[in-house]
Amino acid sequence: MKRLLLIVAAALLGFTAANAQAPSDVNETWEKTITVPASQATIVEKLFTAWGKQFPGDYVDAFADFKKKPTWYTNGEGPYMIDFAPKNGYLNIMATVQLELALTAVYWNLPNGNKLFGITINECHEGEGGTEDAICDFALAFYEYNATKGTMTPRADLVKKVLGKTDHVNLPKEGRDLEYWDEKTESHKTIKWTGNGF
Repeated sequence: MKRLLLIVAAALLGFTAANAQAPSDVNETWEKTITVPASQATIVEKLFTAWGKQFPGDYVDAFADFKKKPTWYTNGEGPYMIDFAPKNGYLNIMATVQLELALTAVYWNLPNGNKLFGITINECHEGEGGTEDAICDFALAFYEYNATKGTMTPRADLVKKVLGKTDHVNLPKEGRDLEYWDEKTESHKTIKWTGNGF
């Protein structure tokens, strides 16, 4: 029985990895304003779910499934590992076997009472030379959430600022700053939170 479950899990992983939300799709269409329905869900869950209706895919499906059976996704038994920390305003959905296949979503509080929602998708696949030749795609989007209007408005200005410094950042589970690896200096660098953006 255990062997059968492992075979089913492996088959599911192959299916989900092959059909995962592509960063190129997000990069091409992320600039749409998104409607956020009223909900009792935590902020990060509500914003991610609204985003997911605009950009459906396996990350969104995995999170919906996680809500029904969380241990499957937190114990490494499923095709994705999910780290959901609503108090931190943090969600990470990562494939369990892929070289790198992950979505991260977070939010920050803005001085005007709105929220800044950030989301990244990072996908790396082995190249012809294996992991040494990995081919990676990265997508980054920021939206300003206005609870009164029930909308998330794209913040292209912030995306441009961040991607002007690096082509890949890590959204924080703790703290407010963005972290990235600088290839030139071979060191970790930080993009500081200003209180109203980056």
